Amino acid sequence: SKNPNTHANLSGIHVFGLNATDVEKEREKKNHSHSFKPFNMLSESMKTKRSRSFSIHMDTIFQNETLNFYNSSDQPVLQEIRFNVQNKNYLANYCDKNEEKENQRIDAFTKVIDQGPISRDAYRNLAALQPELPRDRVILNARKRINEEMSQKIPISILNIKHTPLASTINEAPDIEDQEIVEEVLQYIGKAGDGRNVGRKVKHVMVTCTILDDILNIHRADFHYTTILYPGVENYETLQNVMEPMISELHNLVINGLIDPNGTKWKIEPYFSSDWKFMAIILGFNAANANYFCPWCMCTKKDIGNRDKIHKIEKNMNQIQSSKPPPGHLKAPLLPMIPLDHYVPDELHVMLRIWDRMWALVIQELKSENRFDDNIRRIISVEMQRISVRFHFWQDHDTQSWSYTSLMGGDKEIVLQNFNFEVLFNIERANLINQLWRDFYVLYKSMKEPETDSALFAIQAKKWLDLFLTPYQGEPNTISFKKGLYRPKDITPYMHVLINHIPEFIKLHGHFGLAAFSCAGVEKKNHDQVSAFFRKTMKDGGKGIERKSAIFEILYYENRFMYFTQQSTFDSVLKPQYFQI
Repeated sequence: SKNPNTHANLSGIHVFGLNATDVEKEREKKNHSHSFKPFNMLSESMKTKRSRSFSIHMDTIFQNETLNFYNSSDQPVLQEIRFNVQNKNYLANYCDKNEEKENQRIDAFTKVIDQGPISRDAYRNLAALQPELPRDRVILNARKRINEEMSQKIPISILNIKHTPLASTINEAPDIEDQEIVEEVLQYIGKAGDGRNVGRKVKHVMVTCTILDDILNIHRADFHYTTILYPGVENYETLQNVMEPMISELHNLVINGLIDPNGTKWKIEPYFSSDWKFMAIILGFNAANANYFCPWCMCTKKDIGNRDKIHKIEKNMNQIQSSKPPPGHLKAPLLPMIPLDHYVPDELHVMLRIWDRMWALVIQELKSENRFDDNIRRIISVEMQRISVRFHFWQDHDTQSWSYTSLMGGDKEIVLQNFNFEVLFNIERANLINQLWRDFYVLYKSMKEPETDSALFAIQAKKWLDLFLTPYQGEPNTISFKKGLYRPKDITPYMHVLINHIPEFIKLHGHFGLAAFSCAGVEKKNHDQVSAFFRKTMKDGGKGIERKSAIFEILYYENRFMYFTQQSTFDSVLKPQYFQI
């Protein structure tokens, strides 16, 4: 059309045919489609630029459209969008970058990986499947940052152990029935120790601490904190060396207390609990098979089965530290700041070792009657299967002697409760043995409870001992003869403790319950550490730098656990609602 503001007589559009129909169509087509170069022909920077522009445009559209779907008070926020262009994935994040929240998120992932535990290779594979997960390098840097921060608060120091044998042949029976672990456990408020076999020849010894007042967490493995870890064996000289700084610090805590950041002064009351061997080492005392075998009283092997004698805690730490200590105390105690009546027997080991003795007596009786044959072994295995306990016999090729499954504590409790000895003995004798085992189980459960009456427990324990020592009646090989149970010489040091001293400890420390002094949490900790830190190249405890690495990784892990208990890391996020469009 002609421009109305010009004086020209002709229209250029008409003269040159620019108003032709075909030209109009091309003009409209060009106006409606801006031609873009194909995505795969762009450089990487241009791909990013175009996708970013598209994402910004989508944010604008979102802001313009929200009022068509939501109330203004709903405050809808576009957080992210995902899209794919020619098999290339994009994720646009619209939230403002908050470094503090991002660090909390990374800490949360680090905590989960630590406490899983999730191996580095496994996490890499997960991150490859889920790209939104933090990269492995990010987790590694977070661990390094936390390690450095915690090392300022809880330094990890190296102590040179001179003339300490790192390898030895392990001949003794394990204290905790685990094929991977040989455990001796020392536990007291603030400190605990244990030795375990992480391979065929190498042992590692651990000293940990825990808080008895933390009733909710006292049985959790991660709340037994490692303070000392070294390769070697548990003996007096080595422990005296490695524990020296800790002994000094513990002495100071007992004398001066602990002042927290708020200025509150806390009184520290230390306790000690362990298996017999470790306790004897710490007290500088005889072994359990010595004449004077008891750390608390003056009982001798001769009097261990004398029911007429009453044995009480009659020694104290001042006597043990004197120039003329009671018989059996050969060396100075390593932890003299802990009163002797605070050296509490581990209830778990009491049960394990008495169970071992009673089971050995059953097997011994079958052998003495020449009945320990394939049929009896089959009957025992079937009865164990009935009560859901995995148990097998096997014969050693060299000695031809028969061995059997070493049961864990939980399985031993099941046997105490449910094994029916009628499958092995006549009804009269089986009833005696069944009662002995069931009554011991009742004692074991009772000793762990905080509300147990010490006087009543003492009566029940004495009755159990009377049952254990049920005498023979009548003349052998006569119709009136009745077979009894066991002899005074069959009584073990752990039985002596159960009958004579456990009632005293219940009275003294029953407000905790003796279960608070159990080594079960440390046993679990040992198993977790063996599984997590002594696998593959650590099969035999590692060599050189590998061994050092495993030990340091355990201690760093402990520090990170302390970090996570102090920091406000989140354990979960709100799960979004998913739509399939």
